[in-house]
This record gives sequence, C-alpha cells and structure tokens, in this order.
Amino acid sequence: MELNIAIVDDTLSDVLRLQNFIHDWSYGSVHELGIIHSYASGEEMLKDFSPKIFHIVFMDIIMGDMNGVETARQLRQEDTEILIVFMTTSSEYALSAFPVHPFDYVLKPYHKKEVEKVLDEAVRVLTAADPTVTIRVPYSEYKIPMRLISSVVANREHTVEINLTDGKCIRSIMTFKEIEKLFAEDSRFLLCNRGIIVNMSQISTQEKGVFVMKDGTRYPIRVNGQSKITEAFSQYLISSMRAGKLRGHIE
Repeated sequence: MELNIAIVDDTLSDVLRLQNFIHDWSYGSVHELGIIHSYASGEEMLKDFSPKIFHIVFMDIIMGDMNGVETARQLRQEDTEILIVFMTTSSEYALSAFPVHPFDYVLKPYHKKEVEKVLDEAVRVLTAADPTVTIRVPYSEYKIPMRLISSVVANREHTVEINLTDGKCIRSIMTFKEIEKLFAEDSRFLLCNRGIIVNMSQISTQEKGVFVMKDGTRYPIRVNGQSKITEAFSQYLISSMRAGKLRGHIE
C-alpha cells in the first residue's frame, strides 16, 4: 500500500525526527510512501487540504493560534475517514480530543518503535476488508459497509430504518430482531434502547440519558440497565483511544 501522510507541527526538530522514523519504517516494510508533507500550523494545512488526499495525519496538539484539536475538528468535517494521530507531551490533553475520534496518540519525545507500531496498525486498518451487512427491502436488498451505518431504529410502521452517515435512510422489511443479530458481532454497535441500535463511532457526545449523534440526532438511553450501556460506551472510547498505551508511557 502507498501511504500519503501529513505532519502538522510547529517544532522543526520534531518534524524532522518523525519524517526520519517514517522513512525508516517504509524502507523496512512492503509499503511505499506516496506524499509525505509537513505543515508548520493547522491554518497552513487547512488551506492546502482536500478530502482523501492523506491517509494519516500526525497532529501536534499544542501549536500557535489554532491548536491540533481544532484543526482536527475542521478536517473531520471534510474527511471522515482520515486517521488522526495526535502528538502531545502529556496524556492530559487526550480527553479534549474525544469529539474528533483520533486513531492514536504518540507522547513526546516519541521513539522509533512507537511510530512504527502506529504505522503498522494504520496499514492494517486501511487494508482490512470492510465488513458489510445485507439488508432486505421490498423486492430487493442492499449490501452496506457497516462503517457507513449510523443507527438502526424500529418504527411504528413495523419496518426498520437503517440510517446512514451521509444522511440517507433505508427502510427494511426485516424484523428488528433479525437485524439485531446481524450487528451482534460488531463491537461498534450498541443496543441503547428498545428498538434502537447506535454505531458508537458516530456518537458525538453523551448527555444525561441521551446519546447525541454526529448528525445531531438524539437517542434516549434505556433507564433499565443504563449503567451497563454507558459503561459499554466508556469502554469503547477507552479501547479506541488506546488508554492502556498512554498509561504505559506514564508509569
């Protein structure tokens, strides 16, 4: 696979160090580098950015006028698939980055093995087969990549709505129980209430008794068993952020 990588950091020595690690990784792997471009600020990258041009962006959190989290938030509005790796001197900044769904974190001063591990995992994710689900509709069926499904909702018309991340809605003739079984093995999906399944990667924030999705839709969390549901979401966030890895650097 040919990777296009961006580095956003206002410290030149850190940029050069990271570039060297990336080049060394490329020489020792079967994957080639395409574009590797560095930017001294978030503003500079945003002026040059277009969707799908980069696979991975290494983003310093603490920069000048526009910090890395705000830059990443604007990138996410244009490209939902880009893998964002934050670079920071302290894990305390990681909490502020939850809303932009980072792929990973690298604590400064970072080491070669850390960078190589992130790149290896990024390639694994980028090249992995995208799981799909087959949804029956009247007189036909849809095969949908599961990452493109935001939520599944049973409605009063005895049909089930499959809500996609691009705002489209597919109405299935399958029962909710049938569809629930299809999503049971994918850890991203959570039954948050009777007749409601949410893709946790599409949750923007959690308020009291409610999940707020990236598109603004609000889904109530079931009162009976609410603690287990919120705990499942917390564990999903922890897993996504690799909190264990961050603690390993601190201890």
